[in-house]
Amino acid sequence: METIDWNVLWKESRQKRTWQGKTREDWDQRSAGFARRNTASHYTQEFLRRLTLRPEMTVLDMGCGPGTLAIPLAHQVKRVTAVDFSSEMLNHLAERSAQEGITNIESINGAWEDDWRALGIGTYDLVIASRSLAVDDLRGALTKLNAAAKELVIIGDRVGHGPFDPALFHAVGREFVPGPDYIYTINILYQMGIHARLDFIEIQEPKCFESRQAAIDSCAWMLHQLTPEEQPMVDRYFDRILIANADGSFSMTSQVQTQWAVISFSPVPTTTHKLVANL
Repeated sequence: METIDWNVLWKESRQKRTWQGKTREDWDQRSAGFARRNTASHYTQEFLRRLTLRPEMTVLDMGCGPGTLAIPLAHQVKRVTAVDFSSEMLNHLAERSAQEGITNIESINGAWEDDWRALGIGTYDLVIASRSLAVDDLRGALTKLNAAAKELVIIGDRVGHGPFDPALFHAVGREFVPGPDYIYTINILYQMGIHARLDFIEIQEPKCFESRQAAIDSCAWMLHQLTPEEQPMVDRYFDRILIANADGSFSMTSQVQTQWAVISFSPVPTTTHKLVANL
């Protein structure tokens, strides 16, 4: 176990995945739809249910998106620092904060790879990274999370195919290789001297959309550079899986069960365990 470099294996596995990572610009474009779909999702509710909060707590939400977790957390804790590399995601966070009269969220436009000290990221009672660990240097990211936490780190991490629909890839004749998932995170933490706790969130709820096109658009991000030849295949696939409701909306049940790993751990002293924090 000690001779295996799980961070190298993580990087190699990411190189073999058949889906494209999203850039700042991609997330800027997806921000509005992402905010609508995830505000009150089953995953969000289950993740929040696993948090033990106190009014005097400070929280770092790394990869906060449009405030899916930061907004409800702000109602229960002293202060939330919300970090994301998409400026449009932070704009949605600011708009919703204003609508709800929230004044205890500090937003920072920054990325995992940035100098966290230069960004003004300090230490917090609770540090969360929910579905945001799509990084090249996983050990470096985990080291930063550990260094930023006073009491607890909680991560929402992908299991297997995660939010992707393998059947959609197969429907257009594309190979689907998901890349690395939570087990790499667990093993890297172990090698850092951290014995993490593990739980799972299972997503079984059907999704509902106001229109057929909205349903298709919700999955379009999975397929990078869809060709004219592939578009009819996508249309036929959604013809099979979409159910038209009496009110004009459409329901879609996932063809495969989606799971997310919830990984939590207490921070360890970096000097004791010789962690190299690239802060």
